[in-house]
Amino acid sequence: MDILNLLERIEDIIEEASKFPLSNKVMIDKEEVLEVINEIRLKMPDEINRASWVAKERQRILNEAQSEADELIEKVKEQQRYLVEENEITKQSKKYAEQLIKDAEVKANDMKIGAYNYSDEILSKLQEKIREINGIIEQNRDTLKNM
Repeated sequence: MDILNLLERIEDIIEEASKFPLSNKVMIDKEEVLEVINEIRLKMPDEINRASWVAKERQRILNEAQSEADELIEKVKEQQRYLVEENEITKQSKKYAEQLIKDAEVKANDMKIGAYNYSDEILSKLQEKIREINGIIEQNRDTLKNM
């Protein structure tokens, strides 16, 4: 920064100045110091403008970074919601699948019992018919023996 260099120059002028005996007072060249002060005045607007620009740029960068951070946080939250919903859907799907399997097992068991009952009924009727036929056969044999 030019202003800092100019201030150092004023310090150097003061340090190099002649001292009054028995005091802390010094004798400086008025024109030289005024010239440095004038240069400071001329340079100050540039320095102030640069400092202002740096402050504005810093704020812009901070705002941009905050905006990006907010965007990233929102994306992460959205992804989290998606994963939670997906997990919930998966849980519901598993629950539904388990219920379907249970229902299918109950139906299969009912069909099995129904098939056994139907088979038993058919076999029972067949057994009855065989008894009837057996009875007829015995009657016919008895008739043949008595003749």
